[in-house]
Amino acid sequence: MGYRLAIAADYLLSGLDLKIVRNGYVVFDGAFIAEVGSGPPRLVDEVREYRGCLVMPGLVNCHVSTLCAAFKDESAPIELDTRFSAYERVLELREKLLSLASRSQLLEAARKLIKFMVKSGTTTMLDFVRGGAEKVNLVLEALEKVNVNALLLACPEHKFYRDEVIIGHSEYPPEVIQPILKMSRKLKGFGLMNPLFIPANALRQLARVAEGRGFFKAIHAGEMPPAEWEGKGVWKTQVEMALGFFKADMLFHVNYISEEDVKLIAESGKSVVCCTRLTQALRFKPAPIDLMVKHGVNVTLGTGNSMIISPDMLREVEATYNFYSYLGKPIKPVEVLKMATVNAGEALKERVGAIEEGYRADVVVLRVDEGNMYATRDIIASVVKRAGEVNIEAVYVGGKEAP
Repeated sequence: MGYRLAIAADYLLSGLDLKIVRNGYVVFDGAFIAEVGSGPPRLVDEVREYRGCLVMPGLVNCHVSTLCAAFKDESAPIELDTRFSAYERVLELREKLLSLASRSQLLEAARKLIKFMVKSGTTTMLDFVRGGAEKVNLVLEALEKVNVNALLLACPEHKFYRDEVIIGHSEYPPEVIQPILKMSRKLKGFGLMNPLFIPANALRQLARVAEGRGFFKAIHAGEMPPAEWEGKGVWKTQVEMALGFFKADMLFHVNYISEEDVKLIAESGKSVVCCTRLTQALRFKPAPIDLMVKHGVNVTLGTGNSMIISPDMLREVEATYNFYSYLGKPIKPVEVLKMATVNAGEALKERVGAIEEGYRADVVVLRVDEGNMYATRDIIASVVKRAGEVNIEAVYVGGKEAP
């Protein structure tokens, strides 16, 4: 038994159902949660009381690209031009800027962004890292002085030609894959761009490699409208390619997907990540979250490209709640909050996103007796609709208070 620290508050969101516990406490034993309860904590080395506060699970950002923070809002003119689809031009701009930015620029921007994420309540992040092993090493260096639970996905860098994708026989060259495998202990797994850019055999190749290494597999799917050859004859939809060829654990974005795709995801038991504010900024078709929830798909949230969107998960939660209410497809506040906490832990196969015994000691302490949270009649609804960085009293990551 290590040093037992108790965090006590007027309210606490407990367990996988985010049950509200009055006068609740959580006990940390090192980096993990040892006990959750109500009333005075016992048999502890220290008690930190936060009166007028709520203790909630640390937020989980299931899709962020930290290196893109080196050129924030460079894409703004593209986003404002409604004559063309912004997405492919944003992708081209991102690749160009990543290649031109110096190592020091990328490093400093990533480090500052990660610190901001923790300060705004994110305790676990899934970082989609473009640029192969070199860029992964850069992100690892940025993480050295920041206390956050960072899970990294490496994206193998290799351009396939359109004919190669359509024919489907090509694979990634060994010199692209091997440098990533040499750092496999530092990675969560593979993160891939859309299967419209990758031949079927290359997807199968990485699925085999991932299985042998115990890698998590995530891929963009459905953030682009269907290609002219997609779903015809032997060709499959983006979701079918992602699940069938790559055996993906997680799908990013899923904006342009059909109900049949939704049913396929539900049957597979895999998870999705929706990025509501990125959808709004790039004028994507809204992801069918209501339909996915209806069919039992595990839905999580992320912020995506940090060139475009601030990786503030409280803003993402609020935007998701408000946007789907506006669309006439409202989601209960507790379900939206689960997408950024409990559901994320399930999707990532990690013990994060809940205040539960055996889970990581990652919590956010929110002040609810002042400002925009004062006099709340529905504390979870107020967290979803009102809470922001200004309400955060403290953040604990792995049992330690973040500076």
